[in-house]
Formats: sequence, C-alpha cells, structure tokens
Amino acid sequence: MWKFVTRLMLRQWPRWAAYVAATFAVGAAFAASRWVWPEMQAYPFFFYFPAVFVTAVLFDHGSGHWAAVLAAILLTLQLEPRLSFWIAEPRDQLAWLAFVVFSLLLASLVEEMRNFLHRTQAAEHKARAAEQQARRAEEQKDLFLREAVHRFKNDITIVGSLLRLQERRLGDGAAKAMLANTANRVEVMARVHDRLRVGPGSAAEVNTQEFIKGLCADLQASLVDLRPIMVEVAAEPHPLSHEQAVAVGLIINEAVTNALKYAFPDERPGTVIVSFHRRGEAFLLRVKDDGVGFGPERAPRVGGVGRRLVHSMAQQLDGSLTVEPDEGQPGTVVTVTFPHVLGEELVRPEHDGGRLAAT
Repeated sequence: MWKFVTRLMLRQWPRWAAYVAATFAVGAAFAASRWVWPEMQAYPFFFYFPAVFVTAVLFDHGSGHWAAVLAAILLTLQLEPRLSFWIAEPRDQLAWLAFVVFSLLLASLVEEMRNFLHRTQAAEHKARAAEQQARRAEEQKDLFLREAVHRFKNDITIVGSLLRLQERRLGDGAAKAMLANTANRVEVMARVHDRLRVGPGSAAEVNTQEFIKGLCADLQASLVDLRPIMVEVAAEPHPLSHEQAVAVGLIINEAVTNALKYAFPDERPGTVIVSFHRRGEAFLLRVKDDGVGFGPERAPRVGGVGRRLVHSMAQQLDGSLTVEPDEGQPGTVVTVTFPHVLGEELVRPEHDGGRLAAT
C-alpha cells in the first residue's frame, strides 16, 4: 500500500491537471457536506481536511494550498449567515481561522514530503547510474588486465621456447645448463601471469596455494624424472601481488632446483618440502630437504647466479634469507621471511642474513 501511495506521490502532473483535480476534490467535499450527509452540516470542516490532504499528496504545483484556499471560501458560504462572505459567530470565526491555518500547514508539510521523495528518488537514480558506470569501468579494467596478462604470457612463452630451442642445439654442457636454468626462470614468470587474478581495487593478485602447488608439480615433473624423490607442498592460500609472486616463485624455483640437483646424489631417495605460511604480520617461506646437507666439509659455494638471484628476490620482498642445516638431522633448510603489506606500511621481520648454494 505504501509503495502504491509513494508511486502516486512521485508521479508528475501538468499544472492545469493538478489544479483541476484540486478543484474537483474540494467540490466533492462541498457536495458531501451539503447533500450526501446533510445531518453533518454543522461540522463542514471535517469534509475539507481530507480533500486538502489527498490533493497535496497526489498532486504538486501548490495544488494543496489552492485546495485549502478554495475550501476556506466555500466554508464562509456555509457558515452563518449562509451564502455570505461574512461569518457572524465568533466561535465560527475562530474555527474558520483554525481550519485555514491547519489546512495550509498540512498542505505545506505534505508538499515538502513530496519534494523530499522526489529528491530521494533523484539521488537514488544518480547513485544507481554511478554504480552501473563504476561496474562497467571495473569490467573494462578486468578485460584490459586479462588481455595484457594474456599477451605478456604469450611473449614470455615465446622467449622460453626460444631458450629451450637454443639449449637443444648447444653441445657445451655448461652453456646448456645455463640456458636450461634461464628457461626455468622465464617459465616461473609465465606461471605467475597464468595465475593472476583481479583482487580488491583492481589489483593483480596471485593465490599462493594454487601457484606454489602448480610450480612444484612442474618442477618435479621436469627435474625428478624416475628418481625416488618426492616434492611436497604445504601452502596456505594468501593473495600476493604480482611483484611478490614473481619473487616468491623464483626463490622456490632456485631452492627446489638446487635441492633436486645436489641434495640427493647417487640415486639417493628423499623428500623436498615447500611450505608457505603467515606468521603474525609476516610471511614465512621454507624449502626443506632431507638430503646430504652441508657442513664444514660440504659448505655451499658462495658464488653463482642462483645465489645472487635469490638474495636479490629476498631484498625485493624486503625480507630476510637464511640457509642452514636442518636441526639434528641431515638436510638443508632455506627460509625467507618477508612482511605482509598493510596499505602503505610494511611490517618488517626481525632477523636476516644467510647464504645459498649456487644452482
């Protein structure tokens, strides 16, 4: 019912139609007070209040005030002396004056309510239009991002294919290994772009759980072959920015590749565990193997592109890097701790330092 009344109040009428309707409503009230209920002629005011109210509710352009003035004129003709614009009784004069004041006030309040509803409706239409425009802009941004990601991924894939092609043509073992490592690093960036998603504020994000599991599965398939080595993943799903995901992916690529190449000599069986967790306001990335490990007699080499790359990626994450033997058992643990980004602030970890063997 209220919705129906609201629709009537919001309907726009021509000025002439509003005044004709107001005149008709007041005339109907006059006829009701004179002929429909003649026994109520002593209380004619009660017939005109509804006419003024309904006119003010349904029509605009000041038609409620016109109805109040027209009703006041007809009332003077109904009060003693009849058919005269003079009211003889002081009591009737006071009642007439009260009717004029209250009817005009009623018309003003109802028309102000109409104006408020019109303003509210206009604001809702404007907000709805702005929301639709923002949604279209968001969809357009998402489309542009997907297109850019697709094109860039294709370009990276082409570069990786060219590197693999050159690798197969080379006969030199060292150069061939370098090209293979470079191709692996390029493919890591391709995997990052393949898993980009649009997060809040149209930011490009990567889900760590999906990304790390896919990356480790690819590394195991390409490097383990028939060797008795397992690569296990325990990663929590957290959104990382594109830059952070590239750095994390390159670190995992170098650390896992390093473990698969050097930690299990002579067909030794073993396991490499890659874990990614959030600890307070920092992320903890750990690559742990149960291989031969290192000690004073098997210290990791201090040079190499892999070591420099991992150190560079850890610095890019504004984090710390440690490489150390597993506590109380053979194996090596590579740990990278970096802050979780909160707006413009970075929560920095407390420790740093460490070394990584070259791949």
